[in-house]
Amino acid sequence: MGRKPRFEYPGGIYHLIQRGNNREYIFNKMEDREYILDLIKEYRAIMEFELYGYVIMSNHYHLIIRISQAPLKDIMHRINNKFSRYFNIKYKRSGHVFENRYKGILVIDDRYLLSLLRYVHQNPVTAKMCTRVEDYEWSSDKFYRSNLVGEMVDIDYILDIFSSHRPAALKSYIDFMSEEKREDMDFFENCDVIGSVNTYQLDKYLKSDIKTLDKILEDVVKDSKIFEEIKLGSRKRYLSKYKKDFIELALKANYTMKEIGESISISDAAVYRIANEEE
Repeated sequence: MGRKPRFEYPGGIYHLIQRGNNREYIFNKMEDREYILDLIKEYRAIMEFELYGYVIMSNHYHLIIRISQAPLKDIMHRINNKFSRYFNIKYKRSGHVFENRYKGILVIDDRYLLSLLRYVHQNPVTAKMCTRVEDYEWSSDKFYRSNLVGEMVDIDYILDIFSSHRPAALKSYIDFMSEEKREDMDFFENCDVIGSVNTYQLDKYLKSDIKTLDKILEDVVKDSKIFEEIKLGSRKRYLSKYKKDFIELALKANYTMKEIGESISISDAAVYRIANEEE
């Protein structure tokens, strides 16, 4: 059976998983972990992708990135190829260092980004390499906790989902990472798409014209007065259902929470809350 094609397009967010060949331990030494991180940082600048999260484990690594024009295969090939040359020379060996094919999972829905980041940061805890997320040195968690803007990780996008007020966002982030809930590996690894759209729907979506946010809202409310009230940021209670339906459709169309919030005059944090409200 042939491999399934990846859904890939500029602006897409992806959960990437690369394992060592035969699950071999390739990041046992501190300098090897430092080197792979240096490569990720180097190619982040060269290939213009945004890095939202990472963790370097003993025999694999995870990345959460948003691509620009450079294809995923080129990004991963350049990082893995350069590390493989370094690793083989250093340890006087030959052959494959990584599995031939990395796993690239499209994140189609912003609502899952926070849980995905927590899943990535929880990897060392789940593997019993540490007891708390913040105890592990080789993940992007420290950039978020310390509000290290512009260092290596693009922290603004995810922190702004928690709150547009940075101190509140940092507190919410720390609280979220400290929750005892363990994210489900199957949900974040054994899939093609993370989100509420199946592969048939996604293929159809990518090949079709994308509706504007205003068009999505018009289709939801079907009333010019309601449309204007929502656009102006009205908080009237009867508008709540329309807002929730609009946000769900806009997220499925792969608009970001920031874009959705700006279109109806609310914060991206408010978009996140509305999207996750129980019926």
